[in-house]
Amino acid sequence: MPAILTVREAGTERRIVFAARAVVGRDADCDVVLSSRSVSRKHAILEKKGEAWVVRDLGSANGLYVEGKRVSEAPVPSGTSLRFGDVEASFDAGAPARTTSAERLAQSLSIPPARKTRPVAVFIVMTFGVAALVAATIWTRSCDHAARAAARSAAVSAG
Repeated sequence: MPAILTVREAGTERRIVFAARAVVGRDADCDVVLSSRSVSRKHAILEKKGEAWVVRDLGSANGLYVEGKRVSEAPVPSGTSLRFGDVEASFDAGAPARTTSAERLAQSLSIPPARKTRPVAVFIVMTFGVAALVAATIWTRSCDHAARAAARSAAVSAG
């Protein structure tokens, strides 16, 4: 049976269904992506060990809390409340996955983020931005130079 992590973040609640393990964090590569700055890039992992589930902190800065107590690793039976940094969640194991039609539609339409697209896009945008600034500076200086030369030429002809 799949496990369900119900996350309450930024005034919304969403349910993530997973089978054997889920990495929780801010990184786009995580199975459960959280946006809060209190959550580390790779904050924690929920894993099935035998018939039981365990949650383990992955060296997060703001901690992993199980039933209100900070832990580095702990068993998580069904109904356990968790907190990743400031983000509240609850864990249910062994429950049949019941999702609303809207959740099923959102899961079927979601496109997983590409791992390397974001850094490449940032590099390209920054490169073109710097190139545009350099070109604008050169053009402005050449216009100023041409205007000064025209003014000098007009002054010489008039005088």
